[in-house]
Amino acid sequence: MTAHLILLALSFVIILLGSELFTNGVEWAGERLGLAEAAVGSLLAAVGTALPETFIPAIALLMSRGHPGPHSAVGIGAIVGAPLMLSTVALLVMGVAATVFRGRRRRVGLTVVPEDARRDLGFFLPIFAAVVLLGGLVDPGPVLRRMSAILLLFLYVFYAWTMLQIRRSAEAEVEHGLYFERLFGGSPDAPRLWPTVAQVLAGTAAILFGAREFVDQIVLFSAHAGIAPGVLSLILSPLATELPEKYNSIIWIRQRKDHLALGNITGAMVFQSCIPVALGLAYSPWHLGAPELLAGGITIVSSALLYANLRDSKLTMPALMLGGVAYAIFIAGLAWMGTL
Repeated sequence: MTAHLILLALSFVIILLGSELFTNGVEWAGERLGLAEAAVGSLLAAVGTALPETFIPAIALLMSRGHPGPHSAVGIGAIVGAPLMLSTVALLVMGVAATVFRGRRRRVGLTVVPEDARRDLGFFLPIFAAVVLLGGLVDPGPVLRRMSAILLLFLYVFYAWTMLQIRRSAEAEVEHGLYFERLFGGSPDAPRLWPTVAQVLAGTAAILFGAREFVDQIVLFSAHAGIAPGVLSLILSPLATELPEKYNSIIWIRQRKDHLALGNITGAMVFQSCIPVALGLAYSPWHLGAPELLAGGITIVSSALLYANLRDSKLTMPALMLGGVAYAIFIAGLAWMGTL
């Protein structure tokens, strides 16, 4: 079991390195394309940092070959667990970061653009509620599942189109130079096209390799530990794969770019409710058990509370700390069910 833990940790490190390369690359792609900060935060960076939690269920579901089993359970757990982590622990981390950097920031609460976050949550909440109900209250046949998957893809295309219509802020800039330009002796702050593309591809390859190993080790470790693979994936997969979102948001909060920090989280939530769920609907029976339904319900409640608290540009500490309370309730619920 120790060997599985070591390999699990190594695969996690590979995923993180790949995510860092990819996210830095897509931010510079956004700079070159002249996209708005809202689009960079809610679309490009959100998609980039969402790659790990997309590859993990995709690989798990492909390895399951459409049949119920440990790989299918890992895939569904990762799909449902990602929005849960974003709507709870990620908000808590943002609150802690704002408190830690309060001297540098000269404020504690977050100053955000409420219409941007409310737009993201306005997409996320009805879509995610519908797919949770689909997996928990009815028995979706293959036709309904495939039609729903196609609809989700169209909805995300519409969301992406909406984000790309936003004008770029004159003050928007990328904080870090392109890593591959440093490697090849170029100018990191004025990157060329080919190093940008190469870095994005290298990041994608690292994430793909790390995600495959991560899925294998989750299945093997769960068998040794006597824990259901779906439950382990529901907790461990998002804890590992959502770190890029949390890391980016911490950096942006330190730089007082609170709107980007929150947009990165809410934009990733929209992505998670569409693309990975579409994969789950297409390549699994999409039957959600009690742990997944609990996770889905807490995600919806926590997201709705965040939406309600976005009345103006000030997002208070209590509103962010509620995310930690929500996740504690989730863990307590799993313990009460006897699944831990």
